[in-house]
Amino acid sequence: MERKCYFLIPAAGSGTRMGAGLPKLMRNVEGSPVILRTLGAVSEVCRNGYAGFSYRIILVTTHDLIDTLKAMCMEYFPDLDIVFAFGGNTRTESVCLGLKAIEGASGDDLVLVHDGARCLITYEEITACIDGLKDHTVCASAVPVKNTLKEVEVMASGEVKVTGTPDRSRFYEILTPQGFKYSDIKMCYERAASDGIEATDDTALATIYGLDVYLTKGLYSNLKITTPEDIAIASEIVRSRGESEPFHD
Repeated sequence: MERKCYFLIPAAGSGTRMGAGLPKLMRNVEGSPVILRTLGAVSEVCRNGYAGFSYRIILVTTHDLIDTLKAMCMEYFPDLDIVFAFGGNTRTESVCLGLKAIEGASGDDLVLVHDGARCLITYEEITACIDGLKDHTVCASAVPVKNTLKEVEVMASGEVKVTGTPDRSRFYEILTPQGFKYSDIKMCYERAASDGIEATDDTALATIYGLDVYLTKGLYSNLKITTPEDIAIASEIVRSRGESEPFHD
């Protein structure tokens, strides 16, 4: 039986740090909305049928954006299998709702969760995560921390006191995609819902519920669009890649 791989893309964030105006996923990065660039990167893997998988995209979004996203997908990705779901109030809730939209999955099928706001993801980063799941239960894209870290204590006065300087070689910055076997991510989110646990990323739940997490090679350019400054940085990266023209199928 052909194995399946599901790209679960949370695209339901409020984007409050982006300020007033368009939602962050619809902001323009060198001629294309953020979410369109994200879907474009994922579509390459789907269309190539990488590693022999049958691919499906689960796009988790808001009531305000769903009609716009459906129209975009119809125009640019009519050949892809895309399922839409409504998100919740938190990322954890949105991923949980996205998982409920998956139908017909076997336990060893793959689920890759990738933030809709990470529009600079590369083919190589996605396929590295898929390859990592050949030998490991959970894999996530990551990069070594570049800056010096400080452990701190926040005083009653509000002042921040440094209490230590950890060895930064022991720390990585977690990115997405984050990949699981379907049975494992389903277990994590069902237990998190039962236990009332919220997490800012999927591998945090994997660790809580006893699954080993391994890291695959990410790129520092795989930033998450959160603030107006991120749009400027992303635009410069796109220009450096020679991808400034408007998106084309």
